[in-house]
Amino acid sequence: MGLRVNTNVSSLKAQNALKRTTARLEQSLNRLSSGLRINTGRDNVVGLVKSEELRSQIRGIDVALTNISNSNSFMNVAEGYLSQLTDITQNMREIAVQAAESTISSANRNTLSTQFSTLLEEYDRLSQKANFTGVSLLDGSFTNRTLQIGASEGETLTISIDDARSASIGQVAKFTTLTKTAVSGEATATADFTDPAATLSFNVDGTDYVVNAGDYADDGVSSVDADESALAYVNAINRASGSSGITATVNANIFTVAYGAGAGLESNQNIIINGVTVKDTSLAIAAADDTGAATLVSLINTKSASTGVEASIDTANNTIQLTASDGRNINIRFSDNGDVGSTYNIFGITGGATNTQTTQRGTFDLVCENAFTITDTGSNISDSSEAVSIDTTTALAYADLSSTTNAQTAMSIMDQVVTQIQSLRATVGSTAERLDIAVAELQSRQENLYASESEIRDADIAVETARLTQDQILQQAGVAVLSQANAAPQIAIALLSNLG
Repeated sequence: MGLRVNTNVSSLKAQNALKRTTARLEQSLNRLSSGLRINTGRDNVVGLVKSEELRSQIRGIDVALTNISNSNSFMNVAEGYLSQLTDITQNMREIAVQAAESTISSANRNTLSTQFSTLLEEYDRLSQKANFTGVSLLDGSFTNRTLQIGASEGETLTISIDDARSASIGQVAKFTTLTKTAVSGEATATADFTDPAATLSFNVDGTDYVVNAGDYADDGVSSVDADESALAYVNAINRASGSSGITATVNANIFTVAYGAGAGLESNQNIIINGVTVKDTSLAIAAADDTGAATLVSLINTKSASTGVEASIDTANNTIQLTASDGRNINIRFSDNGDVGSTYNIFGITGGATNTQTTQRGTFDLVCENAFTITDTGSNISDSSEAVSIDTTTALAYADLSSTTNAQTAMSIMDQVVTQIQSLRATVGSTAERLDIAVAELQSRQENLYASESEIRDADIAVETARLTQDQILQQAGVAVLSQANAAPQIAIALLSNLG
């Protein structure tokens, strides 16, 4: 290589090397001071874009977690209000139970009614004023509210809280089934009902629920048609209540005997109720014979433990009322000292001059929070088709204790109110549980995003300090070499000085 004065190539090479070393040194110092491997786009364009996307998701999750915290707060407020309403309605139901007693005085009933009304007023105050930061919670306006529980579009949760005010809470669609009787002309023949088979179905919100023939089973108490009693129907229908929302409740089976007219009871005629002979004495009862009817009532009640039927008398109307409180079928047969060939229709009980026995199936109530339709092709419990709409008079606001009957109705209303409030609490509670799950998922996701973002953007201190040390040494070496390269042209001067 020649000795040149105009261009010092060695110095240029040393300068370029020193510049590169200094640039790397500055980069290392920048990374170490900031803790980031990527500080600007020139460091890593793709990495910067990706890390900013991750940072956006991380910051979105921070906001989503704040949203969930706020949502949990209003859920807690709603639960607090509903808990108070539960306590109030439970107290109201206790008062209704007291008022359902027919022996209490008018003064005591008025006192109970006042207590009941006072609690109802407090219920109205709480349900109407319940709010969270000005947003009403229990007046029916809190519907289809969207909670943003994630960092991206579509990560939402929709919640509605039904109207809990007294004018709305407790409203149900309610239907009381028909009373059915079957008769027979022979004392030993069974008075059968029509087999329900697969003739009964319900439609709720467009979905059909069929009560299949195999769903009916022996009720365990009826002596006749035990698998077609009101109890059997109730049990069959309630097997699907979890999905249909329709709940069946059996009523007391009440059979009324009118002894004021018609054929009387002869002394040689026996009466068998639910397979148990309740009258085989010489007792004879003429039409409108109150004394004889009272004796018969006494005889029936002595066997009530076996028959499941109790009797009471209303002499003002010449009637005997037979009651099966558990809803079992009531079967009544007549015979002439056990003579199965005789046919009797005492007091009009068996429904015809040639009939000797009758079976009555009692009623039961069907209740649903939604309107529903009954299809009963066999007309066993209703007409062939029955549309049952929401009954507004079943709401809490309509409950009163002015009479024993009204108090008993109030008990039923309070049961439904308590059930519906607990349903609201279940909605709030399950939503709060989902929010807790969402928090856990977001925290886990955020943790992973932080790890990914750190992997892309954060500086590896061990690597950077090693590079810094290396570049510091190279910089010192570069400076020394550049100094030597810059001194090389001086040799040329020495040569030129020898020319003189």
